[in-house]
Amino acid sequence: MQVWTKLFAKSPFKPLIKHADVVLETVETLEKALQEWHDGNYEEMNKLAVEVDRLEDVADRIKGEIRDSLSSKLMMAVAREDVLIYLHMQDKVADAAEDTAKWLLVKRPEKISPEIKDLILDMGRESIKAAKLVYEAIVQMDRVIESGFSEREITREYEIIRQIESVENEIDSLDTRLMQIVFENAGSMEWSEGFYILNIARTLSNISDKAKDSAERIRLMMNK
Repeated sequence: MQVWTKLFAKSPFKPLIKHADVVLETVETLEKALQEWHDGNYEEMNKLAVEVDRLEDVADRIKGEIRDSLSSKLMMAVAREDVLIYLHMQDKVADAAEDTAKWLLVKRPEKISPEIKDLILDMGRESIKAAKLVYEAIVQMDRVIESGFSEREITREYEIIRQIESVENEIDSLDTRLMQIVFENAGSMEWSEGFYILNIARTLSNISDKAKDSAERIRLMMNK
């Protein structure tokens, strides 16, 4: 635990960035898995989806270590409770990526139309874009602290948060279109196929939802 205490002594966000490194690797691996899924390379997709699961476990372990080492005696620029809440939200991004990976492993989508697969891939890219922006946001928050809350660094942070919110709007549009296609083709589509598609879409949307929640927590920390 000593390593985390040393990091906290430098900045309350140094340990969060260490955790964010693993969360970022998790979503980037999922992005590769989605591409293989889209292209029909299921053996490679399986390997990547299993790796997503492994990385989520690593992120979860790091979260526990950070939480256990965060003493109330440490003097920090932000409240201990805020750091813990943010850590929990950031970890949920990795959890959502793992949920998507599990659905990718459920079956091989031979009967899914190219249009639906394209939409799901687009949703995945946008959701993962939001997760990548959260990584940028927590790194930027560290710069805000180190700068003594300079106006320039704060402005940059708000720009990143706005980008995350913009991505969320795009995903909502893609999700709506996907649901429309599924219900329009309900008569010719097996129930299990529709269930499978909508659950992949749901878990992908969750990635961006959790990213947005994380960004909102950063906004709250800056406003205190």
